[in-house]
Amino acid sequence: MSIGNKEVLAKNLKKYIVKSGKDRMTVCEDLELSYSTLTDWINGKKYPRINNIERLAEYFNVSKSDLIEDFEEIKKDN
Repeated sequence: MSIGNKEVLAKNLKKYIVKSGKDRMTVCEDLELSYSTLTDWINGKKYPRINNIERLAEYFNVSKSDLIEDFEEIKKDN
């Protein structure tokens, strides 16, 4: 069973925030995002526009697909 786009992004975003060693407030300040906006993305309530996905990818030094694709689901399918 695959999960939705919001949930995939939320899971990946949490992973990269932890990996970066930064907290949510720092990410918000660095990217000039409101805390509630980032929290909505992390909780899977909302989905960012493409320009914000690009900004997040640049910030975490990953590709956009690293944020929006469910690589665990792809592995299960193979």
